[in-house]
Amino acid sequence: MKQILPDGVEPWKSLFEDLTKHNHAFSKNPRMLSRVRASVNRYPKVGWPDSVRFAMLSGMKITLLSVFSVVASAAFAVERDVVNVVAPDGARVCEVSFPQLGAGASLETTNIAGGVAWRIRYEGQGERTVAEETWTIDFGDDLRCWPVSHAQGEYVPKTISTIAEIAPMPDQYRGDGAGKGRSYEHLIEGSAESPLVVEGKNFTAVIGDAGVEDYSRIRFLPGSKRGVVRAVLEGSSTVTLPCTTPWRYVRAAADCSALAQGQDAVLRALNPPSRIADASWVKPGKTIRVAKLTTKIALDTVDFAARNGFSFIELDSGWYGNERTADPLKPGLAPENLAKGEELDIFKVIAAAKEKGLGVILYVNREPLKKNAEAIFDKLAEWGVAGVKFGFVNVGGQKWRKQVVDWIKMCADRKLMVDIHDEFRLAGLQHAWPNILTAEGIHGNEEMPVARHNAALVYTRFLDGPGDYTPCWKNGRVKNSLAHQLALPCVYTSGWQFLFWYSRPDQIDEKNPALDFWREIPTVFDETLFIDGRIGEFAVVARRVGKKWFVGCLNAGQKREFSIPLDFAGSGALKVRLFRDANPDDAKPLGAIAIDVLALSAKDRLNVAAASNGGWAAIAEEQ
Repeated sequence: MKQILPDGVEPWKSLFEDLTKHNHAFSKNPRMLSRVRASVNRYPKVGWPDSVRFAMLSGMKITLLSVFSVVASAAFAVERDVVNVVAPDGARVCEVSFPQLGAGASLETTNIAGGVAWRIRYEGQGERTVAEETWTIDFGDDLRCWPVSHAQGEYVPKTISTIAEIAPMPDQYRGDGAGKGRSYEHLIEGSAESPLVVEGKNFTAVIGDAGVEDYSRIRFLPGSKRGVVRAVLEGSSTVTLPCTTPWRYVRAAADCSALAQGQDAVLRALNPPSRIADASWVKPGKTIRVAKLTTKIALDTVDFAARNGFSFIELDSGWYGNERTADPLKPGLAPENLAKGEELDIFKVIAAAKEKGLGVILYVNREPLKKNAEAIFDKLAEWGVAGVKFGFVNVGGQKWRKQVVDWIKMCADRKLMVDIHDEFRLAGLQHAWPNILTAEGIHGNEEMPVARHNAALVYTRFLDGPGDYTPCWKNGRVKNSLAHQLALPCVYTSGWQFLFWYSRPDQIDEKNPALDFWREIPTVFDETLFIDGRIGEFAVVARRVGKKWFVGCLNAGQKREFSIPLDFAGSGALKVRLFRDANPDDAKPLGAIAIDVLALSAKDRLNVAAASNGGWAAIAEEQ
């Protein structure tokens, strides 16, 4: 194995000084010191993924212990292809085992916060087909984990040995996509999507991949012995030599909130730096879909968006007729809609939105994009469209992954922002391509999940990157309370937040004071804190813009009393607007909201009860 160290730095100086400063066991170990010095001669200058520095690890017990383990077994020439990851209390988390790679291949590892990442370097010339990567992760026991069979699956806990018992992939996700809405290129029965989260007694860990642009993604199966997770590729990948594979990683933290807190920095480090030299044109913001495609409703939606602090409207499937067979270069409703007297003038809508300072996002299905992507993107840019939503993309294998990334690049070249539907997951690609504002790959409010699933998403699906959950408001299929719904765009990360997904403006109680939370909350923040949570039970997340803090809580399974310290929100007097379940003993869907205005201080705690399918949201400001 080769350990990847900072570019142009004498390794033993930066690494050894940092470790000895924080880890006396290391500094007192002459044998380890000798290995460090020996490594200098072996790897005097080698590359390091952008923004990863040992400095980010300093002072964190979990990380120092992980670094120490990696140093002992991989970085400094111990000839055993095994890496150990250690929990904050010093207990073993897992052991990563790598296969013999054969001629022309070598393993590279790098330290990340709380764990280790690795990739394979292939030397030579020409092409090489990689059929499989057979690495395993041994947790030593049959621990609880959170697998889904497909990106829009519902999270239900299993154990490592029962991963294969997850709900199977529905029929509409299978096959080659001919005549079907979505497709996976390769079907691996009983396997789980990446990332996979595993819970131990004193830790929560995640296994995943990052920086996947022209390569197959990984999936997970139970291994041949108890407590072992086995990785499999979603089909072979053909690479041009020399090259490196995407990064694979495992990392652990004391709990799920600590794990989530560090995840985005890890994904940023393991993805290429931004491939867009000047991304100043990329604009996040709240978005509302035109719920019925007529000119009148679209113009009403423009007016509603402008009044309520939105930045975009979106025209979904149907604006150019049949989404799979019609031509987006020839906008117009399908004949069956025209026969009903419906009409849609998208150019009038685009002009009205522009006049109000709003951007327009247009949906395009994968089938027209496969035939004519460049011409379609050229035309959207010519029309002054802000972004495009790819629909029902193919996923899984290298071919389809590269195709979607090629479309993202084409959009970036034309200053078009991107949302990707349906089964696609990012693996941190938004850091390489900042014109990606969000992606679906989530069992969201189109499926109307229960509260348990929503409280799991924060610590499972969202470890992969931003997610387009499409929060609803007073839709009759919603299973959770209104306070729960209100908190969603605070708890979930998405550069574009599609709110009121199924609602027309005339169906929204616009003057409801509870909606002040959605009116005021932005979609990007100066600071995010994962305050507390348990996967599938509850999640509390706080986000700051300037001196204003937005706090969201999703609760599930039972009524809970929350007592949240407010010391993160400032140092003095606070005004807190609290939006809570009016009756936390009643778990009926769309349960009513009560609003309290509280005079508190940063020394106080926010005490609030939530229904078993409820939650709460708050805005805290220093006075």
